[in-house]
Amino acid sequence: MAQADFALRRINTASLISTDKRGSPVEWFNLYLTLEAAAGSEHTFDAKQRDLAQFLTFLLKTAGTDHPDQWTRALSADYLKQMERRERKSPTTINRRLATLRHSANWIHSQRPFLAGNPCDRIHDLAVDDPEWKGLQDIEITRLKSAAEQLIHIHRRRNQTAVRDYAILLILLHTGLRLSELLGLQLDQYQGKHLLNVKRKGKKVTRKVFLTKGVRDALDRYLDEVHGREPGPIVCSRTGKRLARQNVDDALKRIAKQANARFPKDQQIHLSAHLLRRTMLRKTAERYGVQYAMELAGHTSSRYIWRYIQPSDEEKEAALEGLF
Repeated sequence: MAQADFALRRINTASLISTDKRGSPVEWFNLYLTLEAAAGSEHTFDAKQRDLAQFLTFLLKTAGTDHPDQWTRALSADYLKQMERRERKSPTTINRRLATLRHSANWIHSQRPFLAGNPCDRIHDLAVDDPEWKGLQDIEITRLKSAAEQLIHIHRRRNQTAVRDYAILLILLHTGLRLSELLGLQLDQYQGKHLLNVKRKGKKVTRKVFLTKGVRDALDRYLDEVHGREPGPIVCSRTGKRLARQNVDDALKRIAKQANARFPKDQQIHLSAHLLRRTMLRKTAERYGVQYAMELAGHTSSRYIWRYIQPSDEEKEAALEGLF
């Protein structure tokens, strides 16, 4: 089929909303979530849904109606001020909500132009201070791996989860995957040395994610001793169901608790999947460069990778001390 013919047959998304409901932003937001946001992870979808619901509440309260044409650039600017001054939200939270509004506004405007123009035009993100990088030191990584191995021997039952938890720890640490990306993996995506066609944040797909030998050994042990090789999620509960984020959080807390058992409070490790990701990306950037870290992170631009690889204040000061 010729490209021109295809263009003529594209679906008019506005026709998916009945005529009497095209003046309702609720219907447009629902259609946006269905067609544009549903491809992301469940966690991302829920976050976008909350963002839009909170904005709709503000729109109705401010404009006295929820008609789409009441959503103007001035109203978007006022919403930003409310989040900043009244709700005392952090710049990162405000920018995340604004990203949801901006993306949805762009999409709706392309389907059904707003009366006063795109309501998010020239609405800019708030400035965010560069965060101090907090990652795991080599000795802390060793403590965590040792603790996970200890838990395997402490809990010897066949259906115990320590073998699974050790595999999760190593996968997150050595691949830099987001937790949502790990939980979305199916067993048939594990082929040889790689995870294939890994769905990343947004619409990006990474064709291959390499697994080191240590990770493969831990994963194979989990599959052979606990999981089995039946189709389904690559990491799952004892009943074979896909794990929830809280399940992984609890698993990492068990490992951290074991690692912290003999250490004072100021040396405690507060472990999370995000901390493992930050650690891996920072070490990769230091050794092989930012571009390589960006590829492993699943980022399509360099905008966000700097959040993961910024040096700490102590590292900056030490570098200056030894500069000359």
